[in-house]
Amino acid sequence: MARLNEEQFRKEIRNGNIKNAYLIYGEESYLKERYISLLKKKIVDPAFEDFNFHRFDGKDTSVDDIIKDAQMIPMMSEYNLVLVRDYPVEKSKSDIKLLSGFLEEVPESTVLIFLYDAVEPDIKAAGFRKILNAFDNAGAVVNLEKRSESDTAKLLVSGAEKRGAMLDINNAKYLISVSGNDLKNLLNELDKLSYFAQGNEITKDIIDNMATKCLQARVYDLSKAVVAGNCDSAYKIVDTLFNMKEDPVLILGAIGGVYVDMYRVKCAKTAGLSYDDVAKHYNYKGREFALRYASRDCTALTEKQLRKSLDEILNTDLKLKSTSADKKLLLEELIIKLILIAREVRYA
Repeated sequence: MARLNEEQFRKEIRNGNIKNAYLIYGEESYLKERYISLLKKKIVDPAFEDFNFHRFDGKDTSVDDIIKDAQMIPMMSEYNLVLVRDYPVEKSKSDIKLLSGFLEEVPESTVLIFLYDAVEPDIKAAGFRKILNAFDNAGAVVNLEKRSESDTAKLLVSGAEKRGAMLDINNAKYLISVSGNDLKNLLNELDKLSYFAQGNEITKDIIDNMATKCLQARVYDLSKAVVAGNCDSAYKIVDTLFNMKEDPVLILGAIGGVYVDMYRVKCAKTAGLSYDDVAKHYNYKGREFALRYASRDCTALTEKQLRKSLDEILNTDLKLKSTSADKKLLLEELIIKLILIAREVRYA
């Protein structure tokens, strides 16, 4: 019947156009929980929740148990809500067949939700495609993707207002670049910043002093220092990351991601394209700020320097994962090599 995006899903819930089956997946955990809560509020009377709301952890549940509860008649209510989290559809072909058969005749008084959150489904796998099609025919498949940076910024602006503070749209985008684009984390940061602002504006200075920087944001600072040839700043950032107990492999992965961003933007500029074109082609939805930083930092570097830098990052990745060498020392060696490449200095 339907493949829905967030806007369509929200309108259906608001209008009371409830379907009998939903399969919900996507990148944004906060949105999943939010819409599950809205659906539950819409169709489950709290007085009869024990009878009409059934929860299952997919990995510990059989299809037979799910179907048994999904066939129950609701008590003093229009709907019986069954929520199944992270069901491993690849477990057996018979499970897929049994579930697909049930969805062909799902009771009108049942709302069956398969939610994928802790487990990211392989949407290209044959088994999962069968389940997608079964839910699609019986109700709706909902993909809750990351919101765009602009939409997330608008949410933060309105959220600040609800919390009695003021937040400029540009500072909202800056907060996203500092704390990352995870909505749950951003709203937690907004709670803290709004409380600190005490009814006034959440300024860039407040964000700089109070917001928790995500790993990616610290790596952006690191790349800026590297491109500028500022060894002291670069090493201080590495020290900070290790003091925060960040995983060295994740640190290197973030560094690699930043250099990939720069290389993409550099190639796009050479081809007469903008970073907006890169964002569309490689799906930077929700983290468009990454390409703005990439555009800033890649200006002083050539494509050749960026390719050489990526080679060094790959070599360090292999060493991190295959040797017992000191991981911090390996990252520090990488930093100096990246600085030398940026300065066009040869090294052994």
